[in-house]
Amino acid sequence: MSLRRLSLGIGSGLFDKVVVALVQLIMVPLLSNAWGLHLYGTWAMMITIPSMLVLSDFGIVSSAWARMTMFISRGEMGEARSVLHTAWLSASLSCCVVIVVTVATSMLLSDEMITGGEQMNAFQTRIIIVLLALYGLGVIMFRLNTAIFRAAGNFTLATWCSTASFTLENMALLACVLSGGRPLAAAITLLIARLVAIGFVFWLSHRRFREVSPGFSHASRLQWREMWRPALSSSLLGFGSLAFLQTSVLALGFVAGSAAVPAFMAVRTLSRVGLQVAMMIANPAAQEFAQEMSLGHSFRAGRYFGLVGATSIIMGLGMAIGLTVLGLPFIDLWTGGAIDVSFLLIVFMATSSAAAVLWNALAALISALNRQGSIAPINFVVCVVGVAVILLLGDRIGADAAGLAYAVTDAVTVFSLALFVRRSWWRDAEFRRGTYAALSQLRAPRSALNALRRGI
Repeated sequence: MSLRRLSLGIGSGLFDKVVVALVQLIMVPLLSNAWGLHLYGTWAMMITIPSMLVLSDFGIVSSAWARMTMFISRGEMGEARSVLHTAWLSASLSCCVVIVVTVATSMLLSDEMITGGEQMNAFQTRIIIVLLALYGLGVIMFRLNTAIFRAAGNFTLATWCSTASFTLENMALLACVLSGGRPLAAAITLLIARLVAIGFVFWLSHRRFREVSPGFSHASRLQWREMWRPALSSSLLGFGSLAFLQTSVLALGFVAGSAAVPAFMAVRTLSRVGLQVAMMIANPAAQEFAQEMSLGHSFRAGRYFGLVGATSIIMGLGMAIGLTVLGLPFIDLWTGGAIDVSFLLIVFMATSSAAAVLWNALAALISALNRQGSIAPINFVVCVVGVAVILLLGDRIGADAAGLAYAVTDAVTVFSLALFVRRSWWRDAEFRRGTYAALSQLRAPRSALNALRRGI
């Protein structure tokens, strides 16, 4: 991979994060002032529906992307097209089932449970739920299309399309709200904007990647038999992480009281900054890692492993040390002294931060090869154990229990990942040699820069 392609991948990821942060800063005060806190709160709860429904693809998108990357790297375009069409068929059937369940559920809920207040009756709320469900399913189909770009080695194009779609939707939402639109109009606006984005990437994939363009005609049972296990593992990994993030907060509030939640949330927010930065390097590198492994280039793959591993360790340790040393005074300044945080919670979350950066970055490499089944069950189990730790200790040590749960969960996941790497990759002498080569070049920045210019 050239320095240009790596820098473009990292730069597009950074730009995406900046855009998302700016949009969130704009939309929260805008919606709360335009609609009022009660109506905005109702919308904020309903808008979580799309993010939850994205999991309804059962890992099909990530599994299909990994397999398409392997086939395209080998020049087997017919197989790649078969994978994509199988994924399209599977995702479409899954979406149909989900929308039927969503409509049925919204109809079974009582009016009192889903009323949006005087400004939004129960019927409107049901319509909004269905529209947002359709929007969430549209996100799945959009990601399936952009997976073509990633599999073909164009990570930057996939990221730009996602950023452009996010910006289009929120600018349309902004115009809708400023013109007096309410949640029903906002839901319609989001769905229309998503359909426009799907149409654009569909056209772009047909134009630039004709050999693997979307469709159903080449769907194959054989491809599905190869895809469903890693797809299920990917879904389990995503569901476990998301459920733990949400359930840990609920469990802490249940046993320790709502006053313990803000302290934990403040520290958790800070502890995840390093993870976001590390993934901007890991995600584009994972694409190249998968291509090299598919071609049997162990030495080059080892270099990407060394690059991702070294940068994630540096980022994780740096974040952990910074949080330990500066965490307490920063939170005191940030919150104006409103949130009191214990040093023990800082230490636990610093440990969690270092481990989370490492295992998430390296898990991107594992997922790129559809090997996520090696860590997903363990991660899911330790997430359940983590919630149990909070429930058992939360009433005695408060927010510190959640910090301990996060530290244990992330540390055990790192250990399981290390066992996988040792068993599956580290036995390859060429892979080890490539890793050591990357580490030696990282110690000499000029040599590393020259190596990237020549192409790894």
